[in-house]
Amino acid sequence: MYSPRDLQVYARNSSHEIIGQLDDFTQVQLVMRYNAVSNWTMDISATERNAALLAPALNPNGGLIFKLYGSTLLSGPIHTFGYADGNDGTEKFTLAGPDDTQYLENARVWPNPAQPINLQTTAYYTVTNSASYTETLMKNLVNLNLGPGAITERRKSGLTVETSSNRGKTGHSFKYRFATVLDALAEIARGAPIGTPPGYLGFRIRQTDDSAGIEFQVYSTTDRRDTATFSKGRDNLISSSYQVQAPTATYAILGAGQTTVDGAENSAAVAKALYGYTRVDAQPVFPGYRVESFVDVGEVDPIATDAQAQLDEKGQDALYTGATSVSISMTPQDTPQLAFAKDYFLGDQVTVVVPYAGVIQEQVREVELTFNANNGLTTEITVGTEATTSHKTSGATKRINALRYAVNKLTIRK
Repeated sequence: MYSPRDLQVYARNSSHEIIGQLDDFTQVQLVMRYNAVSNWTMDISATERNAALLAPALNPNGGLIFKLYGSTLLSGPIHTFGYADGNDGTEKFTLAGPDDTQYLENARVWPNPAQPINLQTTAYYTVTNSASYTETLMKNLVNLNLGPGAITERRKSGLTVETSSNRGKTGHSFKYRFATVLDALAEIARGAPIGTPPGYLGFRIRQTDDSAGIEFQVYSTTDRRDTATFSKGRDNLISSSYQVQAPTATYAILGAGQTTVDGAENSAAVAKALYGYTRVDAQPVFPGYRVESFVDVGEVDPIATDAQAQLDEKGQDALYTGATSVSISMTPQDTPQLAFAKDYFLGDQVTVVVPYAGVIQEQVREVELTFNANNGLTTEITVGTEATTSHKTSGATKRINALRYAVNKLTIRK
């Protein structure tokens, strides 16, 4: 029901100022991810005007802004620029890049963001039983590590931080040491479930609609299980596929602190205190299935005043990411009553009716929008549980990603 012209694409310069609108693209693909870096690609005619707006040599550090229904879906820098001419005499540019949320992945959480790296005297960026709300803590983290409050060399030009609306909860305790700002934000957001069933706060960086700049934003996800239902019977579900996988962790053993144990030939450092956390899986497909996992949280001092709060957050994080995985990929049919970016968004909880599994109610984790000059708009949605991306991702790739995450956690430990 939509044409490609419903998508508005603008070019911006290095100061995030709009310098022109692009209206002759042949295809745009947006892959939007919840609390993660999104990506975009675009094919467009190779004209002199487009070259002036898009070519890195003519518009250094430029980028694109994508709008739908008058609001920004995502924005980001141009990281790939290509040219090709065909046998039929046509010429085109092919561009690609991440969205502006990638700046959160590029920055690390310094133990003391107020000091240069060679003057660090503390081991961790620490929050203890904070009276501030989750959203405020997230925005402080961004502000101090890459926002206006960061030291000059780390400050991202043009980035502002939205005023906090005090969403989430209070009482947070956590420590970070050179984790990416993106990973830290995702973990903090997971520690503050909101609503019933629980959703989480969403976050992103994107071009502001009313000024020349980019802004770190936090938003509330919405329970739309009753208003956003997809099924063949409602004629708003063209196709679907799904996959359910057994949990990888239902009982987490947390080891905190370290002590030295002497052996016959040498000594070894082992956990000083152990704690157990159990998750009652909300998914009924693997009842009674027990998987034990071990999480080394040696940076938590068991006698610290906020030790229990730290352990609770780390234990729940391990169990949320290791829970039963439910992943649905579907192609919905937009209707006047139900369309993405108008009636539901990333992170919202929706209902999908599929064969053999019945009614599944989970969060929107990923949205792939393709705007084609010939076919108009097509949408593919991935709905699923906490650790879900599209189930089309191979098992080997998922294992590599899990290993990368585990290795990264080790490299940033004290």
